[in-house]
Amino acid sequence: MSTNNTSKPAAPQPQGTVKERFLALAKGLQFAWFAGHVVVLLSTFFYVFGFNGYIYRIAYLGVLHSFGIIGYQQYYLKTKSTTGASNTPSLYTLINDENVIYFIQALMWLLTPAFSMSLLPFALFSLFHVLRYVQNTLLPTVLGLTKENNTMLASVDSFTRTYNERCMYWVGTTEIAILVVLVFRALLWYPSSWIVLMTYALFIKIRYETSKYTKASFSQCRVRLDGVISHPSIPPVVKSTYNTMKLKLIDISRYQLTKPKEAVEKSN
Repeated sequence: MSTNNTSKPAAPQPQGTVKERFLALAKGLQFAWFAGHVVVLLSTFFYVFGFNGYIYRIAYLGVLHSFGIIGYQQYYLKTKSTTGASNTPSLYTLINDENVIYFIQALMWLLTPAFSMSLLPFALFSLFHVLRYVQNTLLPTVLGLTKENNTMLASVDSFTRTYNERCMYWVGTTEIAILVVLVFRALLWYPSSWIVLMTYALFIKIRYETSKYTKASFSQCRVRLDGVISHPSIPPVVKSTYNTMKLKLIDISRYQLTKPKEAVEKSN
């Protein structure tokens, strides 16, 4: 992006008053999607200070609202506009769609005992979705501000471009950490812990097959654990147990629950 702003044409001025532009924008599904992510961010923020169960549930209602709108657009509005009728997507199509998988996962968290750590990945998603919507849609449409004529939006753009990719890796690592914590919760027989663990393990398996970020996070964890376990001070029985579990997990990873993306697109 050039630093010489005088060489760029002025951004077109929005039509109508600020109120009129905002109300017109607020009528769309995209704004409703944005509002859901705002609810997630605010609820997570306030939940951290009080761990109130009602705020926790509100946060997941915001998650379901946002991801539900994406599913509605993808599987109802989009197919109806192209075929004239809404077609039922195949099971493999749904499994390969991360928005559907995250919607189901959020529903599980909503219906099971509160687990605070589970909010972190969704809060990270919402942070970047909110920033991008404010940067690319809300402020340009309502106030006529862009990254070219506003330093704050330029900073937001720089932040999202720099950290968006890293955020996805952070989410993958966080989800692995959540899985580990859930294993210990299940061993201690927390309420509904085994149901949550099995459901979440299935989610992680699907994410491992469909997300390069989750797969990379697993690889990083494996390298770090290999380094720790190889230390001479680690007892042989621990090393043997670790290697056995690692081989079992590698075997499990070979069983595919999903289809390659190209195969799903061809089947549809």
